Amino acid sequence: MSQLTDLSFLKTFTAGDPTKMSKYINMFLGMAPKSILQMRKEVEGADWKSLKTSAHSLKTQLKYMGAASAVDLAYSIEQKCGEMSGLENVPDLMNKLEEQTNTTITELKDALTKI
Repeated sequence: MSQLTDLSFLKTFTAGDPTKMSKYINMFLGMAPKSILQMRKEVEGADWKSLKTSAHSLKTQLKYMGAASAVDLAYSIEQKCGEMSGLENVPDLMNKLEEQTNTTITELKDALTKI
């Protein structure tokens, strides 16, 4: 299976500085699981306004890590919550986003060993 993450943006953003890259990856590794847990609660509580904000925040973090397909999922959740339409699809999108975020986390932990 191909990589979900592409660290090109992060490399450019940090000018290839391994210390900075590690710092940003570790920040993501610390925040992403908490974001997913929070979003799960928001889905279960049908708190669409909060979920829109959480999806937007995670989308930005995923973008820095080059996880394009996960970014697309977060964007879809954000849009549906913002427009209050297609909300019945949000739980399935959330499952896919969680799965891809977990894969991203695994890939980034591996990438840290190579920086």
